[in-house]
Amino acid sequence: MINTLNETSLHKSLKAIYRIQCNGKSEVKIGAYIADILCPDGGIIEIQTGTLGKLLKKTEFFLSEKRKIKIVYPLATAKYIETKDAATGKITRRKSPLKKNIYSVFKEITALIPILLEKNFTLEIIEAEITEERVKTEEPVQSKNKRRRFKKNWQKTGKRLEQTGKIFTLHGKSSYKKLIPKNLPDTFTSKDFFELLKKNAPLVKRNDANLMLWVLSKIEIISTVGKKGNAKIYSTQTKCYENVL
Repeated sequence: MINTLNETSLHKSLKAIYRIQCNGKSEVKIGAYIADILCPDGGIIEIQTGTLGKLLKKTEFFLSEKRKIKIVYPLATAKYIETKDAATGKITRRKSPLKKNIYSVFKEITALIPILLEKNFTLEIIEAEITEERVKTEEPVQSKNKRRRFKKNWQKTGKRLEQTGKIFTLHGKSSYKKLIPKNLPDTFTSKDFFELLKKNAPLVKRNDANLMLWVLSKIEIISTVGKKGNAKIYSTQTKCYENVL
C-alpha cells in the first residue's frame, strides 16, 4: 500500500479504469518496484499524472524482464481550478485558461527517448477534463515540491478526473508519423513545420513543434540535411501522413 499514500484522485480513478479493463491486480511488487497494475498476461500498466521522466528507470527494468508495459498519461485538455478557504469552508471554481493538445506532450516525451521504440513499450495519451484542488492559505507559501519562484497564497492538494476523451496510442514509428501534418514537403525548416502544424491545431505552440521535431529526429523519422541561414533543413522519405486531429 506504500504507493497509494500520495496518489491523487485523478491517479486513483484512472488506475481503477485500467485495472478493470485488463482484469488486473493493483500495487504488485516486482523486483525493487511496485507496478500500478499487473495484467493476467504479465503486462504492466503505469498511470503517470506527473513528469514522465520519473518512470524511465522503472520502465527500463520492466522491459528488461521481457514484460509489455504501457504508460498512461492524462493530458488536461480542459482544466478547472477549485479553491477551498480553510477558514470559511467556501469553495470557488473557475476554468483555467490552459489549452493543451496532443503536441503539448512532446515536452514530456523527450525524457523517454531511450525506450520510445522498444517493441514492448506503449505510451497512451488520454485527453482528460480535470479539476485541480487547492486550499487557500493565510500567508504566501512555497509549493510542496519547492518549485515556485514566488510564494503564493494557496497550496495544491490534489487533482480530480471529471471525464475522459480521445486516446492517442504511441507505439512504433508509424504512430508518430500520424501526428505529422499533411503535405509536408521533402525538405522543410522548423518554421515550415510549425506553420503546417498550426493549420490542424491552431493553439499549438512553437516550442511544442520544435520539441516534436527533436523527438522525430532522435527516433530517426526525420533527419537534418543542411542549413538555410541559421535554420536547420529537415528531410523525410515519407511523403504521405495520416493526420489524426
